[in-house]
Amino acid sequence: MNDGTLQYPPAWYFSNVSSEQVESGLRAHNLPTSHVESPYTCLLARTGKHEVLIDTGAGGLAPTTGQLTHQLASEGLRPEQITHVILTHGHPDHIGGVLSAEGKRAFPNAQYLMSKKEWDFWTNSPNLNSTSLDAFMRQLLTSSAEKNLPPLKENIDLLEGEKEIVPGISVVPAPGHTPGHLAVTITSGLTQFLHMADTVLHPLHLENPSWRPIFDLDAEDAAKSRQRLLNRATADRIKVLAYHFAFPGLGRVESRGTAWKWLAD
Repeated sequence: MNDGTLQYPPAWYFSNVSSEQVESGLRAHNLPTSHVESPYTCLLARTGKHEVLIDTGAGGLAPTTGQLTHQLASEGLRPEQITHVILTHGHPDHIGGVLSAEGKRAFPNAQYLMSKKEWDFWTNSPNLNSTSLDAFMRQLLTSSAEKNLPPLKENIDLLEGEKEIVPGISVVPAPGHTPGHLAVTITSGLTQFLHMADTVLHPLHLENPSWRPIFDLDAEDAAKSRQRLLNRATADRIKVLAYHFAFPGLGRVESRGTAWKWLAD
């Protein structure tokens, strides 16, 4: 479900690469070179007994976001029918829809879930000064956490390690992008599915593993998580979802020596 889209400066997605390399890579994919257009793709997993929502989009972050509740309604679902909300991490484009316009929980009957490490980071005056984020972005991230997370305190399970949420749906630690960033696996019989969340932000990151977005708070840990999950996806030929890839963000990953290639569905 697409909560909406936002345009990013290419330098935010590819922070350690020359503009010439980035423009060449974008042109090779027939993409604009002036910006990177990102959808915010939330996933609804329906088990028959549970309605599990993975991330809540950006909410009112921009005029082009905040479409999640309309998308749910198009599937015949009311917010009170959602049973679980898994928050992969605390960035504004993932937690922006946790609250209603009145500041209440947007999914009133749901159990919210987040990594304990992630919760502790964002709710204890996160220090982002050592990152490459500028002052505007640091303020945006911290103010979003301060607004959206505290109202969930009485209705959130804080998770440690790999954990099954409901039968067939588990969270997997994938730190680096943020300290407690999570991926999600879904299993049905012999079929597996991997939601990579923000482990990878763009297909060019697959083709050029050394290219880094400014949003990875720990680039070294992010690279390790990226390699571990991508190797798993390629070895088992698992279908995957990437939150920021062109909607609907579904496809598979193929190994290309020391890099990878995205094969969109």
